[in-house]
Amino acid sequence: MEDKIVLQPFDRILSGYDRLSEVAVSIEDCGKLYRKYESLGVQGYRVWSYQGASYLNYYLHCSVDRVPTLIYKNKYLIPLIFRSSKESEALFDAPYRMEGFFALLDWLVEHRPQKALIDYDKEKEKEILYWVVDSSYIAFRLYEIIEGAGFPLSHFRSADEFEGWNRIYSLINSDRIGRHSRSFDPSNPEQLSELQMILKIVKLKYPKTMLFV
Repeated sequence: MEDKIVLQPFDRILSGYDRLSEVAVSIEDCGKLYRKYESLGVQGYRVWSYQGASYLNYYLHCSVDRVPTLIYKNKYLIPLIFRSSKESEALFDAPYRMEGFFALLDWLVEHRPQKALIDYDKEKEKEILYWVVDSSYIAFRLYEIIEGAGFPLSHFRSADEFEGWNRIYSLINSDRIGRHSRSFDPSNPEQLSELQMILKIVKLKYPKTMLFV
């Protein structure tokens, strides 16, 4: 039986604001994650310090000192620090969840890098050695997909079924305003791609999920 990843209290965050309670993976467990997920693009691990505004601290600027971090696809640093919450604890309770984490990260980096990367600025692409991932946000969004939507989505058989459900629960949000606006539009390539990604993540937990798009 493999060792469980246990999140530990982390207090090396500097901020002028009251903070949430944060937890992090130990450097020893960071090494275990590297070895386990090397085939998915994890290339190593290191201790790293960074600054920026992220979901971790209500998008207020803070400095994080010496946090264990995964190196991903030679371009991204994934700090293994999270809010002390059920979605953070859940991230390490089954191997498929980290697989879902990387699938969600890949999609966000391609389509909405400003959500996935801390202080993303397209103009700085050539200057940045590593982008720092907003890992706390991705853990939250992953939990929203798997726990909040996974079971009903695993039973859907068509985009129409999903659209009716999504109109109530807004898993995919088009940002359109109006009572008759469509929260999900299957003719929109980005929204269609997002649903495909979500279904593949749900299928990791519910293997009988139909990839209906």
